[in-house]
Amino acid sequence: KQWYQRRVAITAGALSVEEVYVKPLVKPAKGKRPKKNKPIEPEPEPEASKFPSLSPEEKLEIDKRTLFVGNLPLGYKRKQLRKLFAGFGKIQSLRFRSVAIADLKLGRKVCLKTNKVNENATCKNAYIVFDHEGCLEEALSKNGILVNDHHIRVDRIVKSKQQIKDDSKNSIFIGNIPFAASEEDIRLALEQCGEIEYVRLLRDSKTNIGKGFGYVKFADSSGVMFAMKIKDTVEVNGRKLRIQRCKSKVTLENTKKAKELKTKQKDEANKSFRGRKSKSSDKDIFSGKVNKSKNKKFDSNKRPSKRNKQKTMSKQRFGKKVNKASKKGGIVNKGKKKKVPTATLR
Repeated sequence: KQWYQRRVAITAGALSVEEVYVKPLVKPAKGKRPKKNKPIEPEPEPEASKFPSLSPEEKLEIDKRTLFVGNLPLGYKRKQLRKLFAGFGKIQSLRFRSVAIADLKLGRKVCLKTNKVNENATCKNAYIVFDHEGCLEEALSKNGILVNDHHIRVDRIVKSKQQIKDDSKNSIFIGNIPFAASEEDIRLALEQCGEIEYVRLLRDSKTNIGKGFGYVKFADSSGVMFAMKIKDTVEVNGRKLRIQRCKSKVTLENTKKAKELKTKQKDEANKSFRGRKSKSSDKDIFSGKVNKSKNKKFDSNKRPSKRNKQKTMSKQRFGKKVNKASKKGGIVNKGKKKKVPTATLR
């Protein structure tokens, strides 16, 4: 750039040719140019999120006011559901769940906005949050009513241990259910056993296809007894159902704890001296030590010690079995005793 400026100056007559060659060029300094100190701007405050984070106590308080509604018809709308439960109290929020979408690649939000729902699906679930907990007791009276040829299931989300035990006494487990079977099919098959409160089939969250098992709750324990009597004859869509008594989570946890206690007692019994004679090795078991000499194995590549050098050399090189040396310094062979000096073996 400087050479170009001087050349322009020579042509204009401002500089002579001598000044161009005598005057040295000034090269710019290496390195980056110093940055200008910009004023520090204050960071903008984060915007308040639509879904603020809640503490575990707050989540539990909301769950106690939440009602679950299952086996709703697929075409049932929000206004209809709000109208059905509006008489029991003020509703804070209402949301639908378990809606089967047609295309998994597009995503759930896009499919729900464009009404791309799986045609084979017949039901969906909903959650209703009331203003206070007292509304749930009155809303539970809607359990089992018919809504567009569907018996809906209305239940709490949070239950006490006693409520879980009572539910398990009046419930049965059903397996080997056809994947395309609905709650109404199983209700018809077991209606002869007694009054049914609800039928619960476990389904895939994305495709809404059944997983092949579920639960049925009767109004009384007598329904469970009748179901166990006819368990070998019940069929749905040509498949024989597998019926068993239902166990609650509380009883399963108690059985696990009992098994753990039994295993601990067995381990302690094995360490005690009852029923057998005590040994010197038992002291190491209680102290946490293990005799390392017993666990050692013979290594052919390891260098022999001075004490066992004579014995190991004969085993490795000649493959002969050498007996213990006598007290006099000789080696005892089979049959006759011969004194062999130690220098010959070395």
